[in-house]
Amino acid sequence: MDSNECIRPPGTYYDIIAHPVDRKRAIEVAIVQDHRFAFFYWLKWRNKQADQPNPPALISLDWHQDLVPPCDLECEWLSALDADDYKAVGYFCWDKLHVLNDGHILAAAYLNLIGDIHVVQKQRDECPEDFVDVDGRKHLVCCYDSVEQLTEAVSGLKYDSAILDIDLDYFTESPDSCGGGDQLQLVGQDEIQACLDPTSPFMSWIFPRMTGMTIATEPEFCGGLMNSNQLFNVVCGTLFDPPLLSHRPGWRHQLK
Repeated sequence: MDSNECIRPPGTYYDIIAHPVDRKRAIEVAIVQDHRFAFFYWLKWRNKQADQPNPPALISLDWHQDLVPPCDLECEWLSALDADDYKAVGYFCWDKLHVLNDGHILAAAYLNLIGDIHVVQKQRDECPEDFVDVDGRKHLVCCYDSVEQLTEAVSGLKYDSAILDIDLDYFTESPDSCGGGDQLQLVGQDEIQACLDPTSPFMSWIFPRMTGMTIATEPEFCGGLMNSNQLFNVVCGTLFDPPLLSHRPGWRHQLK
């Protein structure tokens, strides 16, 4: 294996796991603390799928939009990035991507690492218009108030591949306009399990198309590390058995 493949940015982990539908294939599930480091894994996966004409659609569940576009200077930095040097890419995520963890999605779209973008959000900001990348390609950008809305919308679109991206703060409720805060409450376990139920219309659409999955733990916006860990346990327990980062992780629905 190329030593470049073994690079893992600090604060991130990943597991290689059987595809949720086709067990003869394998995908990676990455866990990041700061959401912007998902960019590293999206780039890595796009490199591995370079023979595919279109990048995967991004399906993201997040309290925040994370759709701040790169400015002119940031576009210059992105254009100069060596996508084959994973050490440089990891450093770029830390040093150049927005420290507020809200610019990584459109930065990835700028380099065509991801295709169309679909975000289920709780933040009440206006959804940006469609995004044009470095080569002039148009990326559809859509925001939704619920997983049900997203599922209905994407069911009519012909995507061959998709990345599922989950920020654990999506499973919080907060009256604060920026999320988090001292009045934050966690979504109940039953609601999380229903959202990610492998037999649900949402996951039934995702699974056949899944080429990777990123989970951002973001403890600051989950009300602390204990809350973030609690949410991770519910998400992981709903989808995986044995759990992620164990000896041989697997999909819970494949045990049946």
